[in-house]
Amino acid sequence: MAWKTWDWKFIATTVIAIAALVVPQIDLSSRSLTVRLLATSPLQPALNIQNLQISLNGQNVESPYISTIELVNTGSKPILSSDFDGALQLQMSNGAKLVSAEITSTTPKNIPAQVTISGNGMAISPFLSNPKDSITIATISSGPRPAFEVRARIVGINEVGLEDTTIRNSSYWKSVASLVNSYGLLFLYFVFGPIALRNKQLLVPRGFAFGIAAVCAWGSLGTMNLTTMKEVFKGLPYSGTWGFVAGLGATLLIGFLAVKYMRRLIKAGRLQG
Repeated sequence: MAWKTWDWKFIATTVIAIAALVVPQIDLSSRSLTVRLLATSPLQPALNIQNLQISLNGQNVESPYISTIELVNTGSKPILSSDFDGALQLQMSNGAKLVSAEITSTTPKNIPAQVTISGNGMAISPFLSNPKDSITIATISSGPRPAFEVRARIVGINEVGLEDTTIRNSSYWKSVASLVNSYGLLFLYFVFGPIALRNKQLLVPRGFAFGIAAVCAWGSLGTMNLTTMKEVFKGLPYSGTWGFVAGLGATLLIGFLAVKYMRRLIKAGRLQG
């Protein structure tokens, strides 16, 4: 059997094995509702100006913050108003006090949602939300920088996600580094796997090459998963689908580059059987 034909069968088998692990995690017809904190800014001047007070509706507000929150349907199915078991609630979770909340815009226009102050938080009335529909809410709070907590019961949704897009936290870069590591290991697997199984020599013993391939494959599959991909694409609708497509495409690209690399080694006389 030709080396070229065997290589592609090896890569195809590996891709199918990886897809078998990833595909069951994907629900292309999922329900998903996400709350995003788009912006938070203090209204108090940086300089402490004596006797300066900020008031809202005749009430003094100490250390005020203005925040912009977006509630968006990030799934592929509509969410009916009857699917809500009561209002969706956003509570302050760090000692900040909610002073004001109002809907500033909706996409599309005229979504009949309402927001009311409820205790130290807000309640958003049930509403029909089609895929990519969104509601933008502006809030004013006092005290420390506000932190929010979502409370909701919706049919078909285990948990409403909460994303703080004002901070590109370390988990994002950890996810990127993890993906770089995963595909680096996958590249080594595609190089050393055929060398070991076809009894080729690349200046290392066959057993050592096979061990490297096994370790690389295990490390790649252990860190390359749908959750990591979704973290990288979390700002996009259908992040799970985007993650799967990008992961499969990257796997095929890495396999192709590995084959090209091995052919160069053969032409250079550095890979012999």
